[in-house]
Amino acid sequence: GSHVLRAKIDMAHKNLNMRDPLLYRILKQHHHRTGDAWCIYPMYDYAHPLGDAFEDVTHSLCSLEFQDHRPLYDWVVENCPVDSRPEQTEFARLNLGYTIVSKRKLRQLVFDKHVAGWDDPRMPTLSAMRRRGVPPEALIRFCERIGVSKRDGMVDVTMFEHAIRERLNEVAPRYMGVLDPIKLVITNIDEGVEDSFDAPLHPEDPSYGTRTLPFGRELYIERDDFREVAPRKWFRLAPGKEVRLRYAGLVTCNEVIKDEAGEVVELRCTWDPASRGGKSPDGRKVKGTIHWVSAARSFPAEVRLYDRLFTVPEPDGGEGDFLAHLNPESLEVV
Repeated sequence: GSHVLRAKIDMAHKNLNMRDPLLYRILKQHHHRTGDAWCIYPMYDYAHPLGDAFEDVTHSLCSLEFQDHRPLYDWVVENCPVDSRPEQTEFARLNLGYTIVSKRKLRQLVFDKHVAGWDDPRMPTLSAMRRRGVPPEALIRFCERIGVSKRDGMVDVTMFEHAIRERLNEVAPRYMGVLDPIKLVITNIDEGVEDSFDAPLHPEDPSYGTRTLPFGRELYIERDDFREVAPRKWFRLAPGKEVRLRYAGLVTCNEVIKDEAGEVVELRCTWDPASRGGKSPDGRKVKGTIHWVSAARSFPAEVRLYDRLFTVPEPDGGEGDFLAHLNPESLEVV
C-alpha cells in the first residue's frame, strides 16, 4: 500500500514518538483468521493502549525501552472514545546469569537446533521450567525476592536455583537412585536372603508417610562415594573404613575387587546387624552417610543431567557471538 494514517500531534515535539506517529498502514498479506478481507492494520503504539482500554487493563507493564512511548500511549487513551484510562508502567527487563531472555536469540537457539525446542529444560521459558520440574511456588518466591526495578542489573542465577531447591525441599518426597553404580556385596548376608527397611518419604513431615527399601546381599552405591586411597577428612567408604548406609545400618569395607584393567568393580563389606536402621548401638561415631539401592530390586533408568546453557554469566553482554559461550556439557545422559 502507498497510504498511511497518522495522528496529527506536533512535528516539532522533542519526543520523536509524538511527531505525527503512524496509526495504520496498508498491508496486503493473507491473514490466518480473516484471510484477504482486510488490508489495513494498526501500528503497535496505537493498538497497545486501545487494547488495554477495551479489556479494562488498569496498569500495562512494559520494559524500559517503552518509556519514551508512554506519552503517545497516554495521548491515544485521552483522544479516543474509551471509558477506561489504563496507565503504562515501565520496569527493567530481568537479566539472569548464564541465561539469555531475548526472544530473537532464544528463537535462534531453537531453529539452529542448539536445544531440543522451546520446552528444552535448559531454556528460560515457562514450558521448559515446567518440564524441568520447577514448582510454580518457587518461581513466585523468586520474583517476590528480586522485586521490580527501574534500573537494569544482573540477577545471580543461584538465587533462582536456591528458590527451586528450597521449595522442593519442602514438598518433594524422597527416593534414592544411583547414577554411576559400583556393586557392594555384604558378605555376612547369605545369598537369597531379603530384608527391608521403612524410611520416611519426607524427613520433616510425617504426613507424607513411609516407603519400603528392599535390602539384601548385593547393593549398588555411587562410585564417587568410594576412594581406594582416601584423602584426609574423607568420611565416605574406603578400605577398612566404616560408613552408614542411609536407613539401613553400618558397613565396613574389607576387600576391593578389580577387573583386568584395574578398575574397581566390586566392594566386599560386612554389615553390623546391631546398627539396623542406621543407629550406632555402642555409641561409636560414624560421620559418613551414603545412599544405595538394592541390586536385585532396582531397575535401569535414563537420567538427563542439565547444567547451565552458557559458560559465562553474561553470554550476550559483549560484542561477540553469544553462541560462542554455549556450554557443550549442558546436557549429560546417563
